[in-house]
Amino acid sequence: MPNTEVPLPPVELTDRVGRTSAFAEIGRLTRAEILARLPDGWSFTGKRVLDFGCGAGRTLRHFFDEARVGELHGCDIDEPSIAWLAENLSPPFHVFRNKEAPPLPLENDSFDLVWAISVFTHISDRWSAWLVELHRVLRDGGLLIATIAGPDRSEEWAKVPPDARPGNAQRVREADRVGMNVLNYGRGWNEGGPTVFHSEWWIREHWGRAFDVLSVEEEGVMLGPQWNGQGVVVLSKRAVDVTAEELERIDPADAREIEALRHNIRQLHHESLTAREATAWLQAQLGAGGDAR
Repeated sequence: MPNTEVPLPPVELTDRVGRTSAFAEIGRLTRAEILARLPDGWSFTGKRVLDFGCGAGRTLRHFFDEARVGELHGCDIDEPSIAWLAENLSPPFHVFRNKEAPPLPLENDSFDLVWAISVFTHISDRWSAWLVELHRVLRDGGLLIATIAGPDRSEEWAKVPPDARPGNAQRVREADRVGMNVLNYGRGWNEGGPTVFHSEWWIREHWGRAFDVLSVEEEGVMLGPQWNGQGVVVLSKRAVDVTAEELERIDPADAREIEALRHNIRQLHHESLTAREATAWLQAQLGAGGDAR
């Protein structure tokens, strides 16, 4: 079915994942990037595929034809988005609402491909549990394609100055310093949730304990560069038993791990100071009877 014939969700659902005006175009671009990273000769015929964090179908709606030859599923924590998909695009898609914590109501080793677009860019606490869960539902050798926000974006968004210790700016690259870095921890989903940044070395070290890391592109690939494109990771399930604790384990002998922890602490201090300054300004405005808008 041509994409122009697939209905668009209402504005309140498209706005949840970005600008409504870009909803269809970002989905189209994301489809192209997913297809470009599948192995040569890969076919959707007979395959089971999961769009993990599908929202109101920004990406999924562009796979209408593939859903006729394969079995395409989508899940999300947002009930209105899933309700709209169930009413308007099911069939051919199979959709369900998932909770914020695993498990998914899916069988072991039952999917050939999972993609997670703008998902691990926002999961701060349960990232390891969700990777273990996606590892569980994938067949051995099944593919996981996930977008990330790379270390350059962390430097741009966090606005934390480099560590001032003598020689440190020259000794530690920004990518080494970031590791996995969380900005706006605890921010509600209606406000966009936390923003999570990853470095390639950290992906390979931690995610690589459950998956073979086929490729990592840190910046500006998925979602289109004009919309501050994210990086993308392509993984293949390894036939290993894995736990969330194992994925989170830090090697204290790895200097990058220590630098990343130190950088996270400095960023939290920076966020705390910024919040205190904003609160003090607001209190001063209210105390003076001024307009705090």
